[in-house]
Amino acid sequence: MVKKSEQEDLVNDVESLQLAQDERIFIKASNLFVKKWSKKEPNFIEYFQNEWLTTHNAWYEGVGHFTPSTNNALEATNNVIKKENTLRERLPLSRFKVLAFEIVEKWSKCYERAFTIWSVTLPVDKLKWLDGVCNCPAFFKKLMCKHVVGMAIRLNHCKPPPAAKNVKIGEKRRRGRPSKSKKALLIQ
Repeated sequence: MVKKSEQEDLVNDVESLQLAQDERIFIKASNLFVKKWSKKEPNFIEYFQNEWLTTHNAWYEGVGHFTPSTNNALEATNNVIKKENTLRERLPLSRFKVLAFEIVEKWSKCYERAFTIWSVTLPVDKLKWLDGVCNCPAFFKKLMCKHVVGMAIRLNHCKPPPAAKNVKIGEKRRRGRPSKSKKALLIQ
């Protein structure tokens, strides 16, 4: 459907479109994509708009937060487990149980480290700072997080209440060795 000379450029643009982080960016980028290519490749753009921008439009990265961005994630995960941990051998159930816990612990720590940098986006209009967006897990659960509030305060979009300045953030550790922790699940 596309001229040979235009194919590489068009594929690069589609791949860039796929990297959209949210729906707003995807819609703007899609409009620019259609505007750029509608004169050069009208037949392809008509097909692409109907099939991939209208009917099946949930294929960009921002649709599935915290999910792998490949279509064969299960196979890839299984391959990593076999290569790094079981070495493609059958294990007795007791050994597999221990190994499964080790894998979960290791991957949990890696996952934690992967999300230590958060992206905060605030609207240009200072009065609409509550519409800010962050990619931290707390924001995805509550649609608000300390990062959005902190940036809004820092950029003078809002002011914290005076009572907030009286709240103690933390205390210094006492001198000496910390006391032993109490046994769990016992009535004290």
